[in-house]
Amino acid sequence: MAQITIWGDFKANDTEHLNLSGELQLLLNKSDINVVNFEGPVKSKGKAIVKSGPNIRQSPDSPQWLEVHGYNVISFANNHIMDFGAEGFQKTKSRFKNALLIGAGTWEEAYRMQIITTEDGLKIGFLAGTHCEFGTLTDKYRDWEGCAWCMHPDFEKKILDRGDADYLIIYNHGGVEYMDMPLPEWRDLYKKWIDMGADAVIAGHPHVPQGWEVYKGKPICYSLGNLCFQKSGTMREHWLESLCAIITVGKLEKADFSIRPIYYDATNNYICDNQSSEFRKHLNDLNNSLANEPSYYAQVNESVLNRYGSYQGMFTRGGWLADPISISFLKGIAEGFKKEHIYNSINCESHRWAMLRAMRLKHGINQM
Repeated sequence: MAQITIWGDFKANDTEHLNLSGELQLLLNKSDINVVNFEGPVKSKGKAIVKSGPNIRQSPDSPQWLEVHGYNVISFANNHIMDFGAEGFQKTKSRFKNALLIGAGTWEEAYRMQIITTEDGLKIGFLAGTHCEFGTLTDKYRDWEGCAWCMHPDFEKKILDRGDADYLIIYNHGGVEYMDMPLPEWRDLYKKWIDMGADAVIAGHPHVPQGWEVYKGKPICYSLGNLCFQKSGTMREHWLESLCAIITVGKLEKADFSIRPIYYDATNNYICDNQSSEFRKHLNDLNNSLANEPSYYAQVNESVLNRYGSYQGMFTRGGWLADPISISFLKGIAEGFKKEHIYNSINCESHRWAMLRAMRLKHGINQM
C-alpha cells in the first residue's frame, strides 16, 4: 500500500517563522508521496511579464522549507509560475534539490506524465495542468517555456496513454476565484478525464475550498484552497482554510480516499488541522449542493451573476468603455487601458464560461 497526500496552493514570503503542526508533520512523514502546488516563482532578477492581475513571487527559501517538511512532488502548473519570465522560472527550479517537478518547462517537460515507483513497487503517475492564462503553453510549435494547458489535445493524449502507471492522478489548476462551486464545464471535464482513464482528479486555483465527489468510484476534488498563501491586507472568507486529499492505493486493494481540513493561522504563521465545526458544516453543505442539481445550479448562477459587474469592469479597464463613469474607467486611465484585461477575460476558459453564463442569465440570451 502507498499513501499519497495532495495539498493546496503554497506561496510564502516568510518561511523562517512558518511552522507546521506535529500532527501534520506526522502525516507527511507517514506518506510515500506529498504533492503541493508552488504558486509563483521565487524572487530573482527576472522582469515581471505584462499580464492581467498581479505578478507574485515568494521567498527563495520556500523550496527548501517544503522539501525539509517532506513535500516531494511540486506542481508548477499554475497561472503565476511564469510571472517573472524564464529567468524567474529557472531560478525557482534551481532552488529545489530533491523533489519531482511537474507541469511546466519546455513543451516536452510540461506535458510529460511523471511516474514515481513506491517501495511496494506501485507506479503512481502524475499529470499536472492549468487553465489558459499568462504563461500557459498553447502552441507546441514555439520554442518557449510555460505550463501545460489542460485543454490541449496533447494533455488528453497523456491520459489515454498512461503507460505502465498503476494509478494516475491529475492535479489541475483551474476555476473561478472565490467561487464555492465549480462551474458545470469543469465538472464535466473532470468526469471525462475519469472516463478516459484517470484514477483521481484533484484541483486548485479558486483560493477557497470547493466540494468533492466520487464518480464511478474515483475521487474528484474541485478545489483544495490555499495551504498557505501569505498576503497583506483583507483576506477573503475561507482564504486561510484548505483541504488535504489523502489517497491510499495498493496493487489489489481498492483505493481509499479521504479529506482532511487544514487551517493556516496567519497571525502566528502556523499550519495545523482545522478544528472548526463551522468549516466542517460549510464543507458538508458544499457536498450536499453538488449532489442536488437544483441547489447546485442555483448557487452557480448566483455566483456568476455576482461577478458580472467585475467582468464588465475588466473590459472597461481594457478600453472597452462600457461604463465610462466608474472606478474601473479611472483605473483604466491610470493603467493606460491595458488590453490584457480583455484578453484574459476571453482567453481563459474559466472566465469565459462564467461570463457567458452570466450574460445568458442577465440578458435572457438563449443558449446556442
